[in-house]
Amino acid sequence: MTELHNLLKKQINKLQLDKYLAENELQPLFLAISNSYKTFEKANQITEHAFSISEKEYQEINNYLYQEIELKQQSITEIKKAIKLLAPESTVDLDNSSDDLIDIIKFLYDQINKAKKLENQLIQSKEVAEKAVAIKAQFLSTMSHEIRTPINAVIGFTNLLQQLDPKPEQLEYLQLLQFSAENLLVLINDILDFSKIEAGKIDFEEADFLIKDLIGNSRLALLQKAIEKNIQLKLFIDQDIPDIVKGDPVRIGQVLTNLISNAVKFTQNGKVTITATLKSLENDHVFVDFDISDTGIGIATEHLNHIFESFTQASVDTTRKFGGTGLGLTITKRLLELMGSQIKVKSKLGEGSSFYFTLKVKKSDTKYINKSNNQLNFDDKNLEGVKVLIAEDNVINAILAKQFMKMWKVDCDVAENGKEALKMIKNNDYDLILMDLQMPELDGYQTTIEIRKLNEAKYKNLPIIAVTASAMLDIKDKAFQVGMNDYVSKPFNPNELYKKIAQYCKKAS
Repeated sequence: MTELHNLLKKQINKLQLDKYLAENELQPLFLAISNSYKTFEKANQITEHAFSISEKEYQEINNYLYQEIELKQQSITEIKKAIKLLAPESTVDLDNSSDDLIDIIKFLYDQINKAKKLENQLIQSKEVAEKAVAIKAQFLSTMSHEIRTPINAVIGFTNLLQQLDPKPEQLEYLQLLQFSAENLLVLINDILDFSKIEAGKIDFEEADFLIKDLIGNSRLALLQKAIEKNIQLKLFIDQDIPDIVKGDPVRIGQVLTNLISNAVKFTQNGKVTITATLKSLENDHVFVDFDISDTGIGIATEHLNHIFESFTQASVDTTRKFGGTGLGLTITKRLLELMGSQIKVKSKLGEGSSFYFTLKVKKSDTKYINKSNNQLNFDDKNLEGVKVLIAEDNVINAILAKQFMKMWKVDCDVAENGKEALKMIKNNDYDLILMDLQMPELDGYQTTIEIRKLNEAKYKNLPIIAVTASAMLDIKDKAFQVGMNDYVSKPFNPNELYKKIAQYCKKAS
């Protein structure tokens, strides 16, 4: 007989049902009951096991949720602290909020909207500022041209008159006129240079140059003024300084000229001393110590920290007594900073001043510069056989240029605007064009572009020299971009103009 469940056996023994176990008809019933007991017991074990597992999982989930809630509260607390630090003026009461997270989200949403509005305002302000810079640059370019054009005529005709054997008293007046015009030009150039520096329009070239010659020429340029004031202008150059270095001779010369000019201007008795000493040779660079000292009026201690500020001079009566814009030292300081140097000053009121700095320039691989090759013989100034077209809309400047051409025996024609210049170029053979940049009909840029478009090869190689009274660097860059060969600034130096004409006409021939 199949083994029965132990509980069923107990019940059968208790009720004394052994006699029924032998009956075959009752055996299936007893077997079914036994299986039911076994099934119930197994189900009960499974149920107990399931309850045990569920309780464990519940505890684990509960612990996890508790940790998540705690982490959330810590995060909210930290966000509150950050908001209080970033926006202490906020009116949101985060400490007493019943729903922290929603209030934080609302607050951040408001902050994002404010940030977007501020960003839009900044973009608009940037656009306005860029337009203002562009308008300022255009204004400076226009004013540069308009102011320098008449000065060009004054200085140019003064030069012409001095070469026509004037009487002694006339020569004195002409020299005074030239001095006044050149002083006015210095003031204008100071303002323009300052504006270019402020606008970030200053570029520095790297060219090989004779640094000792540059220092000596800076002294020679101001020697006459020193002689007129009966003061000494001494120069001491360390011979250990390399002869040739690489840098921007124009800007370095501008720095030296500004400092030497100031020293001469503010010295009534005694001397001005220029000292250049080799500090060191390091890797690919040369370091030169400069010191420009004078025995002039000096600077009070309380003013030393302000003399490099824009439009500032040591005393309110300095401009009235000595002239100037108060920009010379500002420009000098900015230029030196752009070249990686710092200018310093020592001074005592009534005893003089000393301006000193260390100039960093590159070593040069060039061993020799033939100065004679860079200079032309101007003794006779004879350009006979050269034919030049002067494209110039200003009548006075055209007359001035024609007078110099006449002195140099140059055959020249004048075009009053770009269209007329283009027509004359097509109908005549010119060796060189002096092209004013600002003209009616077609300006100098447009005229140059049209000339370069002409089919014959001679128009591709025809030397074109830009002539303009604007001192803005982008004007010069644009002139080269459209195909011009060189650049002369008004008021032009007659020797410089002669040299360029001779140079390009020699190349053309």
